Amino acid sequence: MSSPKKAPAQKPSDNRRKLLDAARAIMTAKGYAETGTEEIVARAGVTRGALYYQFADKQDLFLALCQELAEALGLRVFEESMARITHDREDLAVGLEMMLDAFLEPDIQRLLLRDGPAVLGFETWKGLVEPINRVLVEHALQHLLDDGTLAPQPLEPIAVVMSGAMIQAGQAIAASPDPKAAREAYGQALSTMVAGIMSGSAAASAK
Repeated sequence: MSSPKKAPAQKPSDNRRKLLDAARAIMTAKGYAETGTEEIVARAGVTRGALYYQFADKQDLFLALCQELAEALGLRVFEESMARITHDREDLAVGLEMMLDAFLEPDIQRLLLRDGPAVLGFETWKGLVEPINRVLVEHALQHLLDDGTLAPQPLEPIAVVMSGAMIQAGQAIAASPDPKAAREAYGQALSTMVAGIMSGSAAASAK
């Protein structure tokens, strides 16, 4: 699939916000394929010209929407996990649980996890979600390294592996006929992965 075209204009405006909000609501309910630009502009209360002033086409609008969703999700998980933990070593486990819970939210499921890879192409979509997951995981791992829970080692390989596991879990949850059950199963698998990393590091440090 070819890369999404760039819009001729990307100027912040009330119309841009209205279009993003309208697209998010309609596409969450109906999906990308079943949503037409006419429906989006009608809900947003703007003209088609306003849409094409802000975005090259529907795919470009969807790209902007997915980018916004991914960035907002990353910020929310970071801020709320920091508010919930009582010690920095809890950051990784709490952040993973929060991310898994977010994978049950209708807009995250439909737009970011299901339609995102299909509409944007896997590489473009991965470029939106993987860096955010990696930053969150690496931040949490740094806490474990700083307090001695994690043995000294390069963090990037672990962060890449865990980020990939989280992305796979999110897609599996979104595709499951029973997302809540899938969330519990993948949550257990990720918790086991975290416990293995921490216990392995402790064993290595004791030698």
